[in-house]
Amino acid sequence: MFKIKNIFFLNALIILLSINITPSYSKGKIYGESKTLSKEYTKYENCRLRKTEINMKDGVKDGYKCIFKRQSKGKDVTVFQPSPVCQKSFKCKSENQ
Repeated sequence: MFKIKNIFFLNALIILLSINITPSYSKGKIYGESKTLSKEYTKYENCRLRKTEINMKDGVKDGYKCIFKRQSKGKDVTVFQPSPVCQKSFKCKSENQ
């Protein structure tokens, strides 16, 4: 009885080890179009605070303008907000993509 149990466990161990050790030799295939190759990515750059101005509309103060300078050469980015406190920098979309 003892020999049958040992033979059974030895065979089970050999089968499990042979399944885990055998490497895969086939190459991965993509069927259809690749979703990552055809996708367009949006590029971002750093925009840093240049100055804060009062926004005047019809002679009345209408909040504040935060004017940011792009990291690359390009047009400045203007953000309108009600408070005079502007953040120092943020990631803005690149102009020439």
